Amino acid sequence: MKICVYGAGAVGGSLAVRMGRAGADLSVVARGDHGRAIRQAGLMLVSGAERLHARVNCVEEPAELPPQDVVIVAVKGPDLPAIADSLPLITTPATRVVFAMNGIPWWFAEGLDVALPDAIFERLDPGARLRRALRSDQIVGCVIYSSNEVVEPGVIRNVSMRNRVILGKPDGDADAVVHSLVELLQHAGYDAAQTRAIREEIWIKMLLVVGPSPVCALTGGTVGDLLNDEASRALIAMVMREGAAIGRRLGFAIPDDIAAMLAFYRDKPVRPSLLQDFEAGRTPELDNGILAFSAIAAALGLRVPTLDNVATLVRLKRDLST
Repeated sequence: MKICVYGAGAVGGSLAVRMGRAGADLSVVARGDHGRAIRQAGLMLVSGAERLHARVNCVEEPAELPPQDVVIVAVKGPDLPAIADSLPLITTPATRVVFAMNGIPWWFAEGLDVALPDAIFERLDPGARLRRALRSDQIVGCVIYSSNEVVEPGVIRNVSMRNRVILGKPDGDADAVVHSLVELLQHAGYDAAQTRAIREEIWIKMLLVVGPSPVCALTGGTVGDLLNDEASRALIAMVMREGAAIGRRLGFAIPDDIAAMLAFYRDKPVRPSLLQDFEAGRTPELDNGILAFSAIAAALGLRVPTLDNVATLVRLKRDLST
């Protein structure tokens, strides 16, 4: 398979290193100092005492590449509309486009048993640019449990003990291309699987985003710092419980034990991407994160006061910093 990783930052770069070392026919799209470093010296992934290096074909513009079998989109949610028009340049009707990023995607409401207002998802795909660029059968949802950070151009640090990837088509169908990609990811060292319930998996992962990440962004602390403090741990758990209630209203099977979900991150110096975005002056991923949760709860008539309060504070931080 010809595979392009569109956005070789923290998550995309980590995927690119591991898949490149596993022998994939791989290209990446990366710009600026990071892209120049990749073209000059390749990508380095630092994981504990392990240093993994991969030479990958790196381009600035996707139009420099031939059509791909798989395109893994790993840009930030706010950047998605800007790249929509370039996706048809490297895809065919048979290409699978994997969205390897946090957030509630624009296609999330399609096929749900509970109707949700179009306006919520119009914010995630203004002008339906992504819907026009891609066929629905090209889209592959993705959930990644892997904490990564670009520490300097061309160098990414991974602090996860376990790197897990879950892939699935929105319609729930099994897919041969996705199956082949799962096998490649497993060969590359990931705990990878294909699911028929990708929306549910996205919601469960997002509970671990909308809980700790906004509080980290507001305080500057790592996830481990916050979970080692009893009061902040209780606050995060309440946000997650309210988020779980929204998910159950949507028909998802959500784990009951929030404490067990958080226990894995105790004492771990995880710096969520939302915190990294605020510190770097990038547009933070809120519209597809905690603000999407808040809007969906309102549309369903659910009261989620703690989640709404945290959402208000982090939105104000974003608005006042721009």
